[in-house]
Amino acid sequence: MRLRTKRLTITGVCLVAVAVAGTGTWAVLDSGRGTSAVAAGAPSARPETGTAEVTKGDLTDSRIFAGALGYGATTAVPGAAAGTLTWLPKPGDVIERDQPLYAVDERPVRALYGSTPLWRDLRTGVRGADVRQLNENLAALGYDVSVDDSFGPRTRAAVRQWQRDRGLQVTGVLTSDDVAFVDGAVRVAAVRGALGRPAGGDVLSVTSTKRVVTASVSQRDADRLAVGTGVEVRVNGSGDPMRGKVVDAAPGEGKDGSATVDVTVDFDAGDRKLPAAASAQIEAAGTTERGVLSVPVAALVARGASGGYAVDVVRSGGTTKRVPVRAGFVADGRVVISGDVHASDRVVVPS
Repeated sequence: MRLRTKRLTITGVCLVAVAVAGTGTWAVLDSGRGTSAVAAGAPSARPETGTAEVTKGDLTDSRIFAGALGYGATTAVPGAAAGTLTWLPKPGDVIERDQPLYAVDERPVRALYGSTPLWRDLRTGVRGADVRQLNENLAALGYDVSVDDSFGPRTRAAVRQWQRDRGLQVTGVLTSDDVAFVDGAVRVAAVRGALGRPAGGDVLSVTSTKRVVTASVSQRDADRLAVGTGVEVRVNGSGDPMRGKVVDAAPGEGKDGSATVDVTVDFDAGDRKLPAAASAQIEAAGTTERGVLSVPVAALVARGASGGYAVDVVRSGGTTKRVPVRAGFVADGRVVISGDVHASDRVVVPS
């Protein structure tokens, strides 16, 4: 009886030792001869915890970046008109071409579209980018002008008619008391001026009226989000992805002082209703390996002292065979493998 007890104890210890060795192979020892009935690479009857298919196709290394849904960066609107602020819009208001941005001495300062600020009075004889912007706006409003960079007789006549139509003093000269150039239709993000105060300094902060997703990424990830790159966007981490494109990438600074890149993504929401602000995710594709065999990373088994990796391929009858493989490119939780495996084989994946 004592001898029998001792042999059973040794058998139990050997079983545990093989299991802990890290190969994942269950070795069943014959209590009479002390030899293994299962060798590495031979079929085994170990219980399966789950299986996955070996697939052949393209594998893309995608990355997901955390972002925020909003209206993009703010731009200041300086109060260039002389006088006292008598009217201001409210945050959230949308201001389009020829609508008032603010009022000074009860005289509206109207929005015209353009990227060049109004830095001088526009009158007969002047030329430049600001004059071209003026002519483009007058044409868009239905006035008869030549869309060029010259303030000639037709422009003067159109300005006079524009002033007459709005009940202004008809001078044929346009000044900062009349208009301010902004980058298209704008949404008021914040009101900085105060009624009864001089119209000096920044009066408003405005943004685009279009929803965008912004993100701050490290410089090493900036190549994935270069301007013009196609991406996919999700809001609050749910719903179908929306196609988007990186439209701006500017140098930034992280909270720890590290150099970052501030990225802006334009996207098509279609008919989808979105909140005013929300978290968002930007998925950007990277390297693609085409026509490769891959399995879930969890299917890889370390081969211990021999080095490298293997997978446990499920054979007929539910047995498995450990097959050495070479592991390569990893993306989206899958790894490219090569070896004596084939597409549609099934491999063991621990749960």
